Parts: sequence; structure tokens; C-alpha cells
Amino acid sequence: MKKIVTLLCTSLIVLLMFVAPGNVAFAEDECGCITEEITGAEKNKIVADLLKNVEFKYKKQELMNDGYRWNGVNEIEVIRNITYGGLIMVGVPFIAEDGTVMMAAFFEGSYMGIAPRDEDHSH
Repeated sequence: MKKIVTLLCTSLIVLLMFVAPGNVAFAEDECGCITEEITGAEKNKIVADLLKNVEFKYKKQELMNDGYRWNGVNEIEVIRNITYGGLIMVGVPFIAEDGTVMMAAFFEGSYMGIAPRDEDHSH
């Protein structure tokens, strides 16, 4: 039970990190977590692994069936949470029917939820 509560709390923290405005490169967010943006070849490998992930494929199809449009790989965000031992978090943008950009969060390949991206979010 303790692991489930920890996972849920961590999920909320990650969702907040993906929708919070600003640069995530060694940023400290509201929770006090230190994160860094992953780019280049390392990001490409993580994204490629996610795209092959069965859970990602299932969630992508489920979200598209719910009316979301997948925005492609170009705007996927990958961050490492240094505070939590280097946990890899991936934010995948989807567009809601009303045009709102939503970020689907994946921790180490596991789907954790979807939340609106902050309007002032910058890359």
C-alpha cells in the first residue's frame, strides 16, 4: 500500500513538472525536485523505446479513441528527476478536441495520466 501511495504522489509531482512553465534544465519546481531536460541522442533513444512500448501504444490508441489527436514525436519532452534517483519521465503532447494541448506522462514507460499543458510553457 505504501508503494501505491508513493507512486501516486510521484505521479502528481511529475504531472506538475510537465505543465509548469519555464526551462526544466536543472530546474527546481514547486516540490523542490531537481530535474534536467534530456536532449539529443539520449532523448531519441528514450523516445524510440517509448514508441515501441506496448502500454504506450495502448494508451495512444485509447486517447485517440477518446477524441485526442497525437501531436507526433517532435514535441515530446524527456526529463530526468535527479531528486528521485534519475527517474526518467516523458511528456507526450496530445491535442484535445477543443484545441487544448494535453501532456500524457510516462514514468519509466508506465502511463501515469494526462493533464493540460500550461499556456505559458516554453521549450
